[in-house]
Amino acid sequence: MSDTTASISHSEPRSDATHSPAFGSDSCTSRRHSIVNDGTRYITRAKPLISTKGWTLAQLIKKSPNFCLVHRVRFDDPKLMQTIRMHEDSGAPLIIEGFHEHDSWPADLFTLDWLSVHGKPVASARNVRTWADFELPLSELIHKLRGTPVYANVHETERLYGKDAECPHEWATWLSTSGVLPSDLLPHGTNDYLKYLSSDVQTLMCYLGVGDTFTPFHKDLCASSGQNLMCYTENGGSSFWFMTESSAAPAMAKFFQSINEELDFETHVVTLEELGQSKLQIYIAEQNLGDLVLVPPRSCHQVINNGGITMKTSWSRMTLKGLSNSLYHELPVYHRVCRPETYKVKLNIYRALDCQTQILQELQEQQTGSRHTAQTSPTVNSDLERVADDLYHLLELFDDVLGEEYSPKHQDMLHVSQSDTCHHNNICCDFCGADIFQSFFECLPCALHSSGINDEMRIGDGIVVCPLCYVEGRGCNCGTMNPTQCRPFCDLLRTRDEALHAIRAVCPNVVKDYECLLGHSNSIISARHVGVFKAACVLYERRQTLSIEEPRMCLSKHQVPRSAIIYCQLCHVGRCTTHVLEGYPQLIWIFAR
Repeated sequence: MSDTTASISHSEPRSDATHSPAFGSDSCTSRRHSIVNDGTRYITRAKPLISTKGWTLAQLIKKSPNFCLVHRVRFDDPKLMQTIRMHEDSGAPLIIEGFHEHDSWPADLFTLDWLSVHGKPVASARNVRTWADFELPLSELIHKLRGTPVYANVHETERLYGKDAECPHEWATWLSTSGVLPSDLLPHGTNDYLKYLSSDVQTLMCYLGVGDTFTPFHKDLCASSGQNLMCYTENGGSSFWFMTESSAAPAMAKFFQSINEELDFETHVVTLEELGQSKLQIYIAEQNLGDLVLVPPRSCHQVINNGGITMKTSWSRMTLKGLSNSLYHELPVYHRVCRPETYKVKLNIYRALDCQTQILQELQEQQTGSRHTAQTSPTVNSDLERVADDLYHLLELFDDVLGEEYSPKHQDMLHVSQSDTCHHNNICCDFCGADIFQSFFECLPCALHSSGINDEMRIGDGIVVCPLCYVEGRGCNCGTMNPTQCRPFCDLLRTRDEALHAIRAVCPNVVKDYECLLGHSNSIISARHVGVFKAACVLYERRQTLSIEEPRMCLSKHQVPRSAIIYCQLCHVGRCTTHVLEGYPQLIWIFAR
């Protein structure tokens, strides 16, 4: 079926203190083409006024039996790392408090006056009363915030929330070099897989809020782990957090649908009554100066600022578990709601696999050298086993990625780049926003017919649709899209097999059932690996064959290509896929016969 488009009625979903700024600035989202006709995204109905007036933490906890406190731990607690790991394993939120009491806390750096002088002169803000996003001078934003009453009222028309501002370089330097925060929690730190995408993804942001500004209920991008540090407050400013544990994400999404909302649209500010009705355990905290809030992957959460001005810095980390959750759970949701992927999950897995293979090989060389000198290091042995175990899990993830991206005819297809080292990963699906890692369908002629497009177009510059969108019937206007590869598929297989060899040298029993795929690529598709691109190519070939035949008549009295018709053999009638979707409730009885 050609020219299938979708209309999205939800508003701009970006407003989060632990997201990346990618909904507005990612290279993929700046592409010229869009086959999603969503227009300007507005909230379609009035939202209730949310105010923290009269709130106290103790009073909030008593509102419903499913409300509980977020656990707190001091930054100088001897069991801090043990507590962090325990909460990461359980998927429950945690607050590390008291960082502003640390001797190295930069009180002169974390002020509005310093930010107004050294920060970027232009700030991005959201008017939470109208949900309109716009830019204004940073000095003007600070002036407006200082003049805003701390509580909202029904008659006001403006209440600004400064969001998604690039974190000043001096702040980033302090975070990475001061030694105040645990290294496992730092951006691009020891436990952040986004460091393998350091040039592609930036997550370190700062936020300026005043009482009764908010972030709607949401999850952090791609099952990443969120960190949010309260750097500065004025006039007793604080923030109330409402969070679920990681495992509650599917149940909360179902609850949102029961109240006619969509969690992943990020347009609904839940009320206390709705949180109570959810029957899910809701963790509540009041974040004060020096508090670092740790948001677990897939935790559904909402932040409402209270009192005077609050200034926070936040960043996301991607753990190995987060990569797995994102690949299997979050990306399918993003595809359904047409949400840009941003964090390039498949590419992240691939680059992590490649880098950790090199690390494991270097550790093996160190171990071999130690044996020759009779000085085997326990640290090297421990690191060897840890890296080999992580690499094994990455190998499992990457094999599933290869299964999705593979076609036996990959060598005969057009390629964006002739080697992996020359390929730049900046292509996204023009329908659902998914990051294109390896395989996609493209139409250059339709892009050339678009206004403002010149004739100097290369492969990858056209209308792009991901394999999953293609098998669902999405495409360009002319309906002729060609299967395309980003880089030679053999480059991916070679990297994968190198990882397998590295693991086998350390833990041969762990990968005893694995085989090399370079030269044996037919083994990629199995019962475990879903061959999405292979299926899409079968559909492509069917469309190519049927395109030379006469068009067929849809039951709704219009002609379409034969490949776009779904037939009922018993009734001897058929409808195009568009009308099947539009009239599904009325057509159930036809196809059930």
